[in-house]
Amino acid sequence: MPHGQDGSATLWSLRKLLQGVEVPEKHVPALRAQQMNSMSRITNVIILSNVLNIIAILGIFLNYGQIHFLAAWSVCGLIINIGAWFKYRHFLRIDPQQRSNRRAIADFTRVAICNGVLWGLAPIVVLGTADVQGQMVMGIITAGMMFAGGFLLSRIPVAAIYYIVPTGLGLATALMLQTGPKYAILSILMVYYLIVLLVAVAWTHRQFVEQFLGRAAIQDQSQLIGLLLRDFEESTSDTLWQTDANGVLQEIPIVSEAGDAAWSKSDMLRRGAVFTEVFHSGDARRALEKAVNARQPFRDRVVPIKGADGDLRWWSVTGKPVVEHGQFIGYRGVAADVTQSKKIEDRIAHMAHFDGLTGLPNRITMQDQLENLLRRPPVAPACRALMMMDLDSFKWVNDTLGHPAGDELLRQVASRIRALSEPGDLVARLGGDEFAMVVERPSIDALRSFLDQFASEMSALYDVWGSTANSSASIGVRLFDPSIRDSRAMFRQADLALYQAKHLGKAKWCMFEDELEQRAQARLDIQEELQRAMERNELRIHFQPIVDAQTHETVACETLLRWEHPERGLVYPGEFIEHAEENGLITRMGEWVIRAALTEAARLPEHVRICVNISPLQVHSASLTTTIVSAIAASKLDPSRLELEITETALMSNTEFTLRRLHQLRSLGVRIALDDFGTGFSSLSYLRSFPFDRIKIDRTFVRDIETRSDSQAITQSMVSLARSLGMQCTAEGVETTLQAEYLRELGCEELQGFFFSRAHPLEQLAHIVPLRQAVEVTSPPHALEAAVQSRAS
Repeated sequence: MPHGQDGSATLWSLRKLLQGVEVPEKHVPALRAQQMNSMSRITNVIILSNVLNIIAILGIFLNYGQIHFLAAWSVCGLIINIGAWFKYRHFLRIDPQQRSNRRAIADFTRVAICNGVLWGLAPIVVLGTADVQGQMVMGIITAGMMFAGGFLLSRIPVAAIYYIVPTGLGLATALMLQTGPKYAILSILMVYYLIVLLVAVAWTHRQFVEQFLGRAAIQDQSQLIGLLLRDFEESTSDTLWQTDANGVLQEIPIVSEAGDAAWSKSDMLRRGAVFTEVFHSGDARRALEKAVNARQPFRDRVVPIKGADGDLRWWSVTGKPVVEHGQFIGYRGVAADVTQSKKIEDRIAHMAHFDGLTGLPNRITMQDQLENLLRRPPVAPACRALMMMDLDSFKWVNDTLGHPAGDELLRQVASRIRALSEPGDLVARLGGDEFAMVVERPSIDALRSFLDQFASEMSALYDVWGSTANSSASIGVRLFDPSIRDSRAMFRQADLALYQAKHLGKAKWCMFEDELEQRAQARLDIQEELQRAMERNELRIHFQPIVDAQTHETVACETLLRWEHPERGLVYPGEFIEHAEENGLITRMGEWVIRAALTEAARLPEHVRICVNISPLQVHSASLTTTIVSAIAASKLDPSRLELEITETALMSNTEFTLRRLHQLRSLGVRIALDDFGTGFSSLSYLRSFPFDRIKIDRTFVRDIETRSDSQAITQSMVSLARSLGMQCTAEGVETTLQAEYLRELGCEELQGFFFSRAHPLEQLAHIVPLRQAVEVTSPPHALEAAVQSRAS
């Protein structure tokens, strides 16, 4: 807070406390007024708490001795607080426009100092004469007063500090003066709690000031925009007016500067009419009447008036009292038609709180209304909830039909939500394709029934300019809880429920549970640990042999990623790959796996291939081809020994681009295999779109070939299909001799599974496949890279 000419010790200390939150000088009076407005609501509570606890101390400890001190202490406390109450009542009787908030804040601070000293003295004097039970009571009351005072006085942090510091130090000193190590420990803890409380007071007040500045900034911005727009408008006509001492309009040349015919009619400010009664009744007129009756000057007061045609217009009136020879004789002033400017200001105010596309309230308005509702819980058994919804296929509409169609869809969605809502429901568009609702239903069962129906109705098709759009909604629900008073927490937890709903599938709704927040925190922890794992080289690659079905000789090794966690040990990909995909780390991780796998492949025999899984995000990475080329060149590996395995999931996203990328990789000389074949929806169509070198039969089919005839038939058809398309076939998940023999007899060329070997570091596979020392690369890597790239071209 700036330290201006009228800066007091309070404002100077406040500036240091806020640590960088600067308040412009023009906002200082308003901030003081806001502080006093907040404190006025709880002043009676503060004074009553002090008085009741003083009486309690006096009644409890009167028999412990120190009678004279307790009597004097109680009298001083009562005088201070009762005097503060009378001072507060006098402050309330002052006109808000005439109040000195700076002086009132200083009064609050002085009372806080006095009360803090009183509550700091009490334990020092009384604690030594009391028994253990009395010491506990004194400690509880003093600590309670300290924490309650810090919370209640946080809007005036200097007052809070001056109150809690002497109180806390007094209690800590009293404990230290007692004999025994337990009291010393309690004294140290008291000092620690005092520091924590001071930090909490500073943080709470910082939040208060930031919210105040945010509201002030919005108001300033609206005023600035209004002024800029008003400057571009043509100036309206101004009219002079004059009244007598009774407020009756007098004869005066009414001069019209612009000659506006509607403005120039004499019946607008007709002679003999009472000036204030010319205007339309309402709050603006009452405020004007109050200023006129008090004989105060006023400037640019905007009041409504009905024109000759009956339409409501807005005038800006300015006037000042005329005093001649010490006697009030009336008012003189100027009036101007500001109807256009008023409409523009109203429009700006509407735009600040409503969405321009759908006409729904925006995020700011919803958050304000949610804050108010959180302070007014529903009456049992009624159930109130915040719903956050996200359109499931909105991006598809934008990408295929265009952004104008996307806007039309949002308008139709808003209309459908309005139609499904009931009177009293709050509906808002938060931004993009996100909407929110606050609904209240008679019971939790009624709410669940509404959610089921709502999700079903939102799944109905939309007609967007003749095109059919299927854009259902995923919904996250957070029930109102008396323990939550922060709208941001409500939004965050509803968003977690929305995330879970989208995870369950389209057109689903999910209620928030504590477990979701725990899972979200766990996701964040794992993502942070993964980032550190990359930096600390905690990732490892293991290899699982793939053998020839006839000879059981190792012909390839699949690269599998492991995370050597310093505390959890070896972590498998199923526990962290999803999180790596969420935060985008999967691309870096995949590039590292490619380079590490090809480096290790140099130790394998020349006939052994190295297989590497490629995630869908990697396929779309711009650096994938460069990474592969560089890794092949650095390892001096024949490109045909590298086999990239992709799943059908990678093909489902942007299929045309994915196929172009696969052809580009194929041109490098590497092999392409379709992993987990048969588990997707469009396996056969993908085989037509791209000539894979190999398909890998998923373990789910291999697992049951000993017991289920349908698994046998499916496996046989896959092997036959691969053979007819000129592709090789590998079966995953082979775990028994019978499975291996059956697949060999079907004609499956290669087998992989625990029956042959689990995945291990390469050194532990020396008994299965002969290893050699890594060969130094004698040719410059860039030369090999150029050779691979020339093959691609």
